[in-house]
Order: sequence, then structure tokens, then C-alpha cells
Amino acid sequence: MRHALRRRLQSGELVSPYTNLYARSAYWNRLTVEERSLHTIRALAIRRPRWVFAGLSAVCLYGLEHAYDLHDGTIHIASRNGSHKRDDKRLRRLYMSHTGLLWQSSGIRITPPARTLIDCAVHPFAKALAIYDSALRRCLVDVEEIRSLALRTNCDDQAVERLLRYASPQSENGGESLMRGLLISQGFAEPQLQTEFDNPDNPGAAYRVDFCWKLADGRIIVVEYDGMAKYADTSNPNRASLQQKLDYERRREVHLREQNVSGVTHIVYEDLIRPERLERKLLAAGVPKIR
Repeated sequence: MRHALRRRLQSGELVSPYTNLYARSAYWNRLTVEERSLHTIRALAIRRPRWVFAGLSAVCLYGLEHAYDLHDGTIHIASRNGSHKRDDKRLRRLYMSHTGLLWQSSGIRITPPARTLIDCAVHPFAKALAIYDSALRRCLVDVEEIRSLALRTNCDDQAVERLLRYASPQSENGGESLMRGLLISQGFAEPQLQTEFDNPDNPGAAYRVDFCWKLADGRIIVVEYDGMAKYADTSNPNRASLQQKLDYERRREVHLREQNVSGVTHIVYEDLIRPERLERKLLAAGVPKIR
């Protein structure tokens, strides 16, 4: 069987994301990087039921929002020992003298939320912030629980504390969290999140804006993060047409300007992957820098 699998691997019919794990190439290539990680984790959990998955692997099992480019095929587990000579090169052991009360996801053992977030503080600030925001938004853990555990854990205390300072459950999705993390890293003033403005067309449904800065001179600056799904899905006949969505956005912007909003700047994902573009847009909008 092993020889047969290797022949199919060499021919390209199969892929092997981990030692002795195989998948059909046609199926594997249709998966996102997160789905590939989950497939590998679930297969390994069957083979190694005592393993405790940690770090980004635990993030996937919790279903927390995170940047896909954090995935590089590595599997993270908690371990009281260092790496073993026979370990797959894609396995990373995170040293833990004890993990505390373990959690489970579909029978797979994972580190508790607080410990998982502490281990994720090693990632770039903006990308780690998205994970922290997602965990707080889902009420998996609170700030004080993370801070208390960090005091008893060998970790990057400064990185964890910085993330706890800025993490917020008000951030509605990973894109908004990533953008907020980037603008904070670039030295811009921290925005207010999900600020409400009056909606003259429907007083019971106030307008909420993603990011808002209310300046000392009376100006109000609004920045919106526009995910592609906001406009892209017009296939459902029960959803508003693209033109209706655009008309609504125009009328909404007029109403915001009537409430002293000096301008509304729209940010898209392409701005986030090119931070210099994001910085130029924020400066042009008048968003203040504090450093």
C-alpha cells in the first residue's frame, strides 16, 4: 500500500501534507489553506489522540478569524519536551510544562483559549490582533484571564500586553481587525469603533461606521473597510441589486456629511496588503498621526 501511494504521489495524483498522510490532488487543490490545515490536524488527531494542538492549529479548531498567509503547512502541538529526531519537519512543538484544563473541538484536544492567544502573540501585531479580537467577540475568554495567565507563562509579555491594550470585541471581522492593527502600527491615532449616526430614512436603524475619529477642531473623519462580499454577491434574488447597494451607500454618505462628517474614505483589502497605500489614504483623509 505504501509503495502504491508513493507511486501515485510521484505521478501527481496524490499530495502528502504530512508524513504518511495523503489526499487526492484534485480535491486538495480546491481547499483553502485553513481547510488544508484542518484536514491534516483531524487526520493526525486520529493517529495521535493524546496530542494537544496549540498555536495556529488551535486557532483553526476554535474557528477564530485569522490571516491565511500565517499558514505554511506547520502543525503546532503542546509538548513538555523539545523536538524529537523523528518528528516531521512540519511539526512544531510548543513547550508547556502544563497546559491547564484542556478544551476539545469535535473530540480533538486543544490548548485553552487564553493559552492559545498567548502563543499567537509571536505573530505580527496586526495579524495577531485579528485573532485576539475574534476570541473576545465570541466571548471565548476575557482580557484579565489572558493577562493573569501571561504572568505565569514564559512568553513575550510586552507583545501580549500590547495586544490586550488594543484588542476589542467591537471589531466585526478579521479585515477590520487587520486594518486597525496596521494603522496603529503606522502610528495613527486609535479610532472609535462602530460609531452610530442618525439615519433620517429609518430612525430606528442608525448608521454604524467602521472607524471614526472626532478631532479637537470639530472635524469627524470616517473610514470604512469594504470587504469584497459587501458588493460581490448579487446572485441571490432576495438580496438587493448591486445598483441598489451603491445607491444606498451614496445616500448614506450624504447623511453622514450632514452630521459634520468631513469625509468618508473607503479601504479595500488590496490597501491592507500594501501598507504604503493604506498610509497614503489615511493621511489624505486627515487621520492624525500621534507618532
